[in-house]
Amino acid sequence: MKFDSKILIIFSLIIILILAGGQAGCRKEEVRFNTTALVMNFVEDAPPIELVTGLSYPIYVDIRNFGGYDIPEGAAKFYLGGVGDNLKNVETSVQNVNFLDKKTEMQEGGQERLIFATEAQPWKELPAVFDINLQLSSCYRYATITQTSICVGKGSAVCSIEGEKIKTGSNSAGPIQITSLTESIVGNKLYVKFTIENKGLGEVYLPTADCDKIQIGDINEMAKKDQVEIVIEAEEGFSCRLQATAEPYGSIDSLSGTTHVGQVTCQKILPEDTHLSPIKIIISYKYRETTTKSIEILPAS
Repeated sequence: MKFDSKILIIFSLIIILILAGGQAGCRKEEVRFNTTALVMNFVEDAPPIELVTGLSYPIYVDIRNFGGYDIPEGAAKFYLGGVGDNLKNVETSVQNVNFLDKKTEMQEGGQERLIFATEAQPWKELPAVFDINLQLSSCYRYATITQTSICVGKGSAVCSIEGEKIKTGSNSAGPIQITSLTESIVGNKLYVKFTIENKGLGEVYLPTADCDKIQIGDINEMAKKDQVEIVIEAEEGFSCRLQATAEPYGSIDSLSGTTHVGQVTCQKILPEDTHLSPIKIIISYKYRETTTKSIEILPAS
């Protein structure tokens, strides 16, 4: 009986290993998304976390483009809030002067140092320490480009309509990503559905949105939130359900227009043959992000 127990244990271990190996083989590939774009940071000690009334301090911000889309001169705006009348000699709005190249394997992303103040000065006579919270916001136009291949037809040895078509590297780096693209057949039509997500920490708006108006919370610009402009480059015969870019902004079947963040559906009459076909999706948008820095204003000595 002791010998039989050993055999049973060994056999059980073999079965567990086989099952574990099979599950590992069936495990889906984890898709990774690079969601970085324009990154901004207050320069250390500019300003320091403690300011003394009557003295002067710089306020500098370093920006760098870590994403996959170029930012032309003046296309990114930056706003410094929380200043009020507590500091003198401060610019509350600046924009990039340099062309900020996208980051690639061959080059680092473009960078620049923004100057909000060279001699910011707390001037009020204070009886005690006073806390202020500086709020730095960026607003810039960006784009994400997604490229993959789809199977056009009923599927054969050539290709299959089954499975996820988005892989690691299908999207360029940016906060807006296409996280899924799948195919299905209903009747004589091939359907392609893809999902647009905001994977970043900020807010997305139509590229026509005005950054200055977004900053002040203009109601008309707020209506452009969570929407993007889109262009689909696919083989002839495809159309997608989108919104027109001009009045009356109704629904259209087209390969270019606007859409809300979420799912987009495209379709095409099934062809006689089955073949692999490239598809390219260009998503354009304005993106807004915010960071903060807390500082203390000390009374004059």
